[in-house]
Amino acid sequence: NIVKRFPINYIFKTFLFISVIFMYLYWKNYKFLFSKILNSNYKFFYFGVASAIFLFLHVLFLGIEVDSKIFKLLRKLVIALFILSEIIAQFYLSIQLFKNRNSLILYCYTTIIYIKLFFIISISIISFFVISLLLVYDLSSKVDYILEWNYFAGLLFYYFFSFLMWKKN
Repeated sequence: NIVKRFPINYIFKTFLFISVIFMYLYWKNYKFLFSKILNSNYKFFYFGVASAIFLFLHVLFLGIEVDSKIFKLLRKLVIALFILSEIIAQFYLSIQLFKNRNSLILYCYTTIIYIKLFFIISISIISFFVISLLLVYDLSSKVDYILEWNYFAGLLFYYFFSFLMWKKN
């Protein structure tokens, strides 16, 4: 709630917009890796870019209060599409990393590849239960915020695992 107040809102939103740029670069670099080096599928790239676009839209709408049911529905749709596209992108990337783990053994720690795969499968299962819960119960906005920001924090671990995965030469 504090990030909605002046002047912190400008600092917070600026860092989130910068993170959107880094997300795009992350997915673009993995596309380059898979297309040029491994000659493999890079379907994850499109979902990754979509997640960056939805995060951009979410940040853009952050802090804007409009008394419109359509606008509130649009904001919920954007955040749901961000989470969904991010999970799909991470799932496809994890599968491709797993399939190419033998080719990447000189560059990556294979243990982290297994951790990334386990992580995204766990997040997918948790997401299924959370979505089922949200479909059955109408939770308060405080619970929505808690779920939303915990998803953001949880999905950031995937990027942290990517940092740990690459061997530093």
